[in-house]
Amino acid sequence: MEALQYRANLFDPVTQLPTLPVSLDGVRKLLEQSGSLKVFLVSFEQEKNLESLVGWERYDDILSGVARHISGLLVDHNNKWGNLLCQENVRGDTFLAFCSGHQEGVNLLDGLVEDLTVFDKEGKNPVSLPFRIGGGTIFRRPAQRVERCIYGGILEARDDFHRRGKRLDEVRRTEVRSMLRDRTIRTLFQPIFRLPEREMIGYEALSRGPRDTYMELPENLFGFSERVGLLGEVELLCIEAALANGHALSDDCVLFLNLSITGLEYIEAMTEGFSTKVVKAGWRPERIVLEITERTYAENPDLLSSIVGSLRGDGFRIAIDDMGTGYSSLHVVADLRPDFIKLDQLLVRELAASPIKQNLVSAVIRFAEGSHSEVIAEGVEREDEAQVLTSLGIRLVQGFLFGYPKPASEY
Repeated sequence: MEALQYRANLFDPVTQLPTLPVSLDGVRKLLEQSGSLKVFLVSFEQEKNLESLVGWERYDDILSGVARHISGLLVDHNNKWGNLLCQENVRGDTFLAFCSGHQEGVNLLDGLVEDLTVFDKEGKNPVSLPFRIGGGTIFRRPAQRVERCIYGGILEARDDFHRRGKRLDEVRRTEVRSMLRDRTIRTLFQPIFRLPEREMIGYEALSRGPRDTYMELPENLFGFSERVGLLGEVELLCIEAALANGHALSDDCVLFLNLSITGLEYIEAMTEGFSTKVVKAGWRPERIVLEITERTYAENPDLLSSIVGSLRGDGFRIAIDDMGTGYSSLHVVADLRPDFIKLDQLLVRELAASPIKQNLVSAVIRFAEGSHSEVIAEGVEREDEAQVLTSLGIRLVQGFLFGYPKPASEY
């Protein structure tokens, strides 16, 4: 038992890679043989925590795929000394690659220039991972303890990693400002249906950045914009684009719009405010549902409650998003009294095979009934999921099974 615990603390159980402490002896041997090593610190960029978006099981699969990809890049049968790949720590997502030959370093840099696309076990649900990499050199200095030589090279790689990140952030900040100036936000609309008759009751507006750019993915677009202080401006542009493009949809449809507390504050601080903007864009407040998450609520509950109360008085409806992720909790639902509770796709995924998830969904449904809210299940991709949701009492659904997000012109 002690041996197993010892191994669990030194080897990552997902990737099967050793951690840095257990790899030091191997790095020392490579250094003694070759005289110097290149060390690369590799991680993939996450503006918003990917694990919270896809769930820990899927995240583990992604890490395994990344480890295999990097290992493949390090293979070079002409290198007589060899290479070594490890992780900084157990359950981490930062990799360290030690290369004793020039070609392996070239392979690694070339192989991580493009994004890596990782699929799930069924070959579906691709995730595109942009990498960031920093490099350093380890020299064998007789006057220094070998471990300090190694850590010195790793520190150099880490500093290079952060320098590259700062330069990249400046480039991307310029891209966001260009996007705001040129108004190049795209709006896709995903339908929401009522079961069992499959009656379409509305659409969620989903914003995307310019095609084939880092900002195309919503987690990058909003995560980066929030990090550099441009979220309010970006969300305003997204709302304006959604309201303008939504006129191509059916005249009686309901439009679900996402806003953070930052975006709400930004818009409310303007002369017109959210309600006036919606009306001037040609929409009645009764046709608009504002989606918020508990994370948004937790940032400033008093302010958000005040704004929500005012918007509700104007005729807007409210939805709590991401129920079941750990963000949304019952006290938020009780405080905001939403018209809709959106059940997160992590609870919906493989629902038919999980009695525990079914019990959780049933609990949310009972709570919603008591608070006079309707539950919308997001991320429904399979017929068996839809059948279980219907049997549990959920009538409103959204997901690939019923319709992919697409421009309003295609409906």
